[in-house]
Amino acid sequence: MRKSVLSVSIVLTGILLGIVHYKLKPTPEDKQLQEYAQSMTSSTEWRGRIAPDFEAKTTRGERFQLSENIGKKVIVLNFFATWCVPCREEMPELNRYFSEHKADSFLLVGVDAEEKPDRVDAFLKDLKVEFPAVIDDGPIQKQYGVSALPTTVLIGVDGKVQFYETGSLVNAEVAFDSLLRQNRQLMQSGRVISPDDYRLQAQRQPALPVRQTAEQSPDDAAYKLDARGTRIAARMDCPCGCDKKVQACTCSTSQDIKKALSSEDFKDKPDDGIIQALNKRFCVGAM
Repeated sequence: MRKSVLSVSIVLTGILLGIVHYKLKPTPEDKQLQEYAQSMTSSTEWRGRIAPDFEAKTTRGERFQLSENIGKKVIVLNFFATWCVPCREEMPELNRYFSEHKADSFLLVGVDAEEKPDRVDAFLKDLKVEFPAVIDDGPIQKQYGVSALPTTVLIGVDGKVQFYETGSLVNAEVAFDSLLRQNRQLMQSGRVISPDDYRLQAQRQPALPVRQTAEQSPDDAAYKLDARGTRIAARMDCPCGCDKKVQACTCSTSQDIKKALSSEDFKDKPDDGIIQALNKRFCVGAM
């Protein structure tokens, strides 16, 4: 009974903290409200889901396997990119919190979005980041439904997503303190998920469920965008002249852009460079 009550408390706390943190952020422009609403709906729906397992090598050359740490620590995944301004802005806050709590069964892992190692290393060194980071070629972002950066996910010792937030964190204490305390209580009482049980559940759910936005065209699935394509479509304003992103717009211009993102090889070109090239190529211009 106590375990059930505590589990419910953790879920409710995660939802409350998401709302509180959201209200601490600067007021978004009107055209961003719908995107925030969709993001908050999806992230709330994902709380209580088993966290997908993954393996990756850190920038320090160390192997990291999520399943080997589940149940032993509270784990936070921070999805970021060096070109992402909000990612850079929140990094000192995340690093400070990690430094203060790394001895408290708390682990923070940065997950970079498909960039070159030397660029990521320079970024981490410049910001004096102490926590480990891995470079994701796309699969981890897909597993966690990441379509915008930064995105932060807290995984409890029960192996489940307890906090999922898109956008920069302005106060790590507000985001993490309560959940960290509650998870410590679970650890002290031995009520954590076992490695075998976690692996079994993670095999049954290898990725968080994908939701289709209300404005997303049913034809979007035909383009089979990879992680980078999905990220660019979510960031890029549609050149058709509306106030929607390419991902949400259903005009012929957005469809042509998604087709290009799904079929063309942009090699190592940065996201901003791809967006600039696509804007120049597909911009409607003066009518």
